[in-house]
Amino acid sequence: MSRLRRKETLASIMGFGFIHFEFHLIEDYMNHMETHFERELKNIEVEYDNFQNSKEVDKSEYSEEYLDHLQDSFIDNMFMFNDVYIKNYRNAQIIQLYSFFEDILKRGCDRFASYKQTDYRVDDLKGNNDIDKVKKFLNQSAKVDFSILNPEWSFIDNFRQVRNLIVHHKGIIKNNDTINNSDRKFNNIKSFSKGRFTLNEYASSKNRFEIVFDNPQFFKEIINNIESLLDKIGSKEMPLNKVE
Repeated sequence: MSRLRRKETLASIMGFGFIHFEFHLIEDYMNHMETHFERELKNIEVEYDNFQNSKEVDKSEYSEEYLDHLQDSFIDNMFMFNDVYIKNYRNAQIIQLYSFFEDILKRGCDRFASYKQTDYRVDDLKGNNDIDKVKKFLNQSAKVDFSILNPEWSFIDNFRQVRNLIVHHKGIIKNNDTINNSDRKFNNIKSFSKGRFTLNEYASSKNRFEIVFDNPQFFKEIINNIESLLDKIGSKEMPLNKVE
């Protein structure tokens, strides 16, 4: 004899129970690192201002060569923090956040496949990337309506393209049509960048640009969109399995 209870959510099937806590830890870590960078840069600026003031008070105490050396050291420190430490940290966070999002969905779909005993898994499907396969799996197996997942899904797709540029092209994007501005990929990234990150001309080139993540709020926006998207997917109700 069997009975069929009513419904359960995709969140419970796919194991989304602690997702918000995990993202809370990630956000705490990012806040800690951004505060550290901000504090260190402020210290360098204060030290440089003090150096400039002391130099004006007594120019004879040190040789010009030594003073030039100190000034170059401050400039080098600013460069290392802005163009090396902060740049590498934020680029790494872009990669980590996307990988974490991709892994959550992939593992969730595998849990769903095992629980519902589907005839196929994500890896059995064809697609340009794992997210394409996940989308196909959720649509076919869980009947997730992706038309209601915007604007989050559209944001994630743009985020994916930015992540790919960081991973495969070191954050460099080329505008293949600077005359008519018909390069759709470049125009899409340029539009997406507004208020989120900067496209700087790369090596004095007029058609190559480097993505610079100069707005820490962009990372919070990424987390918010991922959490909102997972909540929408997770709220989908599914019939419970039969209990013998």
